[in-house]
Amino acid sequence: MSKGLDTEQVRAYYQQLDNDELMRIALHDAAGLTPEAQQIVQQELEKRKLGTAAADAVRVQNKRHSMEEIDAYCALVRKLNCPQCGGSITPLNAALISSTISILIVTIQNKKLKVACPDCLDKANGKAITTTLLLGWWGFPWGPIRAIQSLGHNNKSKTMNHEEGPNDHLRSFVAANIGAFEMYKNDTEKLRELISVDLE
Repeated sequence: MSKGLDTEQVRAYYQQLDNDELMRIALHDAAGLTPEAQQIVQQELEKRKLGTAAADAVRVQNKRHSMEEIDAYCALVRKLNCPQCGGSITPLNAALISSTISILIVTIQNKKLKVACPDCLDKANGKAITTTLLLGWWGFPWGPIRAIQSLGHNNKSKTMNHEEGPNDHLRSFVAANIGAFEMYKNDTEKLRELISVDLE
C-alpha cells in the first residue's frame, strides 16, 4: 500500500470523527502520533475552527519536556483553590489514595489520584487507611496482600502531601494530561474542572 493511500486513510479517519472525539484526541491521546498524523489532526482542528490552542495541545504531547517545563504547568495547578475545601492559602499537590475491601474470596483494591490542598489530601489518605484497616483483611489470599499494599501507598503519599514544591504525583498527573493543560492554561475554570476528578 502506498504512503499516499495510507495518509488518505488517516485523513479519512479523523474527518469522520465528531468534534468531541477529535478534541479528546487533541487533549489527551495525541502522544505518539506520527508527524504526518499530527499534521492531519492539526489541519482538521483548524478546518473546524476548534482553535489554535487545540493544535498546540497536540504538539506539546509529542515533545520531550524538561522538569522546569513540567513544573511551570504544575504552578498553574498549585495556585488554584482546593477542589475539596475551596481553600486558597496552601498550594495544591497530589496524592495516591488507595483502599482495599475484601470479603471471603473477593478483594477489591481501589487506587485514585487526587489533587487538593495538603490537609484535604491527608484526610483522604487517612480515610482510605481506616477503610483498609477495617475491611481489607477478610479475603483470601489477596486481602492481606492488597491491604498491606494500600497502607503502604497511603503512608508514602502522606509524606509527600506537604512538600514545598510539586510532588512526583502532581508531576505525573500534569505530564499525563499536558495537552489539556496547554489548551486550558489561560482558563481557570477549565483547569478547576481538570483537577476536580479523581483519576484511576
